[in-house]
Formats: sequence, C-alpha cells, structure tokens
Amino acid sequence: MKNLAPYIFPVILTLLGGTLLVVGGMQGQNMWVMLGSGLILLIGVISLLLQGGIINRKVGLLLGAVFGLLALVLAYRNYRSVKEVLEFTAQKRVNDSQVIQALKDIRTAQVGYRQANGVYTGNMEVLRGFVKSGRIPMVRSVGQVPDTLTEAAALELKLIVRDTLLASAMDSLFLAPRVQEGRVYPFDANTFGLSPVTKQPFLLKAGAISSSNRNVPVFTAKDPTPLVAGDTLMVGNMEKQSTAGNWSGE
Repeated sequence: MKNLAPYIFPVILTLLGGTLLVVGGMQGQNMWVMLGSGLILLIGVISLLLQGGIINRKVGLLLGAVFGLLALVLAYRNYRSVKEVLEFTAQKRVNDSQVIQALKDIRTAQVGYRQANGVYTGNMEVLRGFVKSGRIPMVRSVGQVPDTLTEAAALELKLIVRDTLLASAMDSLFLAPRVQEGRVYPFDANTFGLSPVTKQPFLLKAGAISSSNRNVPVFTAKDPTPLVAGDTLMVGNMEKQSTAGNWSGE
C-alpha cells in the first residue's frame, strides 16, 4: 500500500480531468472549460509519469510550474466567461423590457387607429402623427339607467341617449393615469415607433386577411435590431387575426 500511496493523487487528477472532458463535451461547455479540464488531465498524467520515474524531478517541476500558471490563466478566463454570460443576460433582460414596452405602445396606437379609421396602418410616420394629433370616437351614455331596466331597454325608452365624442388619441391612449401605471419608461410621442435601445424605427406592416368570408385588418411590428440574431421581439401577425406579442407572458 505504501508503494501505491504516491499514485493516489495523480490518479485522482487524471480521472477527474478525463471525467470533466467527457461531461463538458456532452454538455457543450465553452472552450475555457474544456481547456481547463484537459489541463487537469495532463497534470495528472505528468504526475503519474513523475511518480513512475519516466520523467525526472526537474522536468516534472518545470512542467508543473508551467501548467500551474496555465491553470490560473484558464481559471480566470473561465470566471470571466461566466461573468460575461451573466452580464449579457442581465443586459438583455433590460433591453427586452424596453423593446416590449415600445411594441405595446405601437399595439395600443394601432388599436386606436383602427377604431378611428377601420384599418391598421403600415406607415410609422402616419401612426406617429395619429398619436400626436389624432382623434378617437368614444361613445358615452347620457342619463341614468333605472335599476329595473337594462341599458338597452333604457336606451329604447329614451331614458338615456348615447353621444359620440372625439377624444385626443395621445391623452386617452397614453397620458391617462390608468395607462401610466407599470410603464418601463415614460411615454414620449417624439420617439414613438423607435427602438428605445438602438433608436432605429420598428419594422411596421399592415394589411388584411380573409376570415369568415370577410376582410380582417392585421399588422405586425418587429424589433429592427435584435440583441440576439433569431430572437426578434414582435407584436401582431400578418397571417391571422392577433395583436399578441411573441414574448413570455403574452
């Protein structure tokens, strides 16, 4: 057993390095993790060679010093790679929340535009102009409905009348207290339709599809410069009647 004792630690290093390489390869670990695992395996092998007398002590110490320095460099790089991933994830979360808010604003404006015009618009300048100075027809009931009647019955008996008012699109859609709650950033009509992250205009389309033998207006708005290629945030759909966004929770 005494003769085997010096080999225990080198064997452990060799097995550990080999296991980390296999597991890292299966999990798709980054380059720095794989290099570090390979270095552990190499140190274990060299330690075994040193204990077996295949290489002399001087060479073993030199290789140990070199590999020890490399291990420190790789450990730092691995730390940085993990930290960079965490930093990028945090930054993406912030960026996405801002882009989603902007897309929600476009959806709100499009719904108001359709209410006023019967269709959506594919022109961002037109939509921005509507937000700034457009009007939305709003129906209100004048009078009081008795407890014994429905609103429809009261309307038929002319106990109440309905009046159509034209309300400011910006005031009713974006500046009313009830719509200010929970916003990620304050609404600004001058930057409406621009990505709050890159200041580039959102990609806006509008059209109509046939549904139940009638034409139904549709639209889409997309992030022009997604942080991750292939992970584009968008709202609306050009192929079906939907104003939902493609982000989580919608």
